[in-house]
Amino acid sequence: MTARSARLAHRSAGLVILASFAVHPAQAQIRASERSTLSQTIDGTVITIDYARPRMRDRAQIFGTKAVHWDEVWTPGANWATTLEISKPITLAGHAVPKSKYSLWFVVRESGAWTMVLDPRNHIFHMDPPDSSASQVRFAVTAAASPVTDVLTWSFPRLQVNGATLAFQWADKAVSLDLKVPPSYN
Repeated sequence: MTARSARLAHRSAGLVILASFAVHPAQAQIRASERSTLSQTIDGTVITIDYARPRMRDRAQIFGTKAVHWDEVWTPGANWATTLEISKPITLAGHAVPKSKYSLWFVVRESGAWTMVLDPRNHIFHMDPPDSSASQVRFAVTAAASPVTDVLTWSFPRLQVNGATLAFQWADKAVSLDLKVPPSYN
């Protein structure tokens, strides 16, 4: 056997071993809350939301149940905390938000305004909400009644030259946030 044919035989054997460990896509485990990434560029500013998408799964209600308790800090997603990453400073619902990557949380309430919490610690498991700190960006948001949405969804339903609407929707609740970016041109 020549040195070349020995190398080819060795490579072929390695490919057979690797192929035997490969998982067929149909056999892969499907997550109960699949990952989603939403990204939008507005006037050179990149806004990215990374989250897992839980479903209602035949539950009649989500908010105010064991799924999402009233008056507790909750990440609007599943598994790891939902993150918001922005490449330049923005304003969100009229509040300055510096360029960074944040974990995103809501304090949900049965009546009155909810609180949005942007925490600079962005790799947090969803069951370990952050305590209040001076490094967070916190502000009131309005949770409105909405048509029932089975899958938790973040979207940009309205885009403009200098901003957008960032929207959250799940079950019978929706939060719409006015987002503004610094203009490139006067």
